Amino acid sequence: MDKNYTPINDDLLAKYLLGEATVPESKQVEAWAASNPDHLKQLEDCRTILEKSKLQIDLGIDEHQALDRLNVRLETEKKTISYTFILRWVAVVFIFFSVGLFLYNNLIGSKINVNSGKNTLTQVLPDGSTAILNKQSELSFVGGFFNKTRDVKLRGEAFFKVSADKSKPFIISVNDVQVTVVGTAFNVKSDGAAVVVIVESGVVKVNNRNDSVRLTAGEKVEVSQNQRHLSKGENQGKLYNYYYSNELVCDGTPLSELVAVLNQKFKSNIVIANPALKTLPISTTFKNESLKETLNVIAETFKIKIEYGQGIIKLK
Repeated sequence: MDKNYTPINDDLLAKYLLGEATVPESKQVEAWAASNPDHLKQLEDCRTILEKSKLQIDLGIDEHQALDRLNVRLETEKKTISYTFILRWVAVVFIFFSVGLFLYNNLIGSKINVNSGKNTLTQVLPDGSTAILNKQSELSFVGGFFNKTRDVKLRGEAFFKVSADKSKPFIISVNDVQVTVVGTAFNVKSDGAAVVVIVESGVVKVNNRNDSVRLTAGEKVEVSQNQRHLSKGENQGKLYNYYYSNELVCDGTPLSELVAVLNQKFKSNIVIANPALKTLPISTTFKNESLKETLNVIAETFKIKIEYGQGIIKLK
């Protein structure tokens, strides 16, 4: 246990180290240093600082000037140690923060699940890609540093603008169909029975268990369940983007395709009673027109009749 000694201050230590302390003061310092290893270390630290200060022991030296120089040196050393200590801790905190952020972004932040519900939804994915979901659609995304691919599962319909990353292909799984891209824009729609992929820009690979096909801008493919051979075709117009552009862009589009989109957009039940009308091409753009206004334009264009019945609309 430490004995009780009169507190030793820096002035007395300086006098002792400079050889200017009295005999009682010297004995007091030596007893104090011997009483505790920390005291001895403090004395040695002061000796080191004094030597660095290059203070020469001189019988004619002014005692107060010596003390002042030593105190200035002590304060400088303390500040340097304090700043170094703070910088080290700042560096440690920064490293832990960076590692934590990296792990979060690649283990937690790289995953997302969204459901559009009753409205369309524009969602920026963790990799920077954008997905616009049609109503009643659902999407999940898994990416990050530790995954070799960017994996998406889709139910319903969505338009994708994919950020280019050749090292991590963007793969969409819907039903038993996979859509693989690097950087492109395209629409994917599934109604349970079939999957339709339409490419707006770039190149897309579509495959099921039996076959695969490459699509470029303006091309599309429709894949039904367990289809043996995949065959691509040309897409006429931009009907696929009606749910986020609120436009129906027809460019030589078969009437049957326009009617299918109208039924989806307006929740209607339009039937083409005359089979010969299904392949008739139409080229026009509908912007915010009501269903009735749209049907009137169709009737005028093809000189056909529209028959409104209970829960059904017939074109003939």
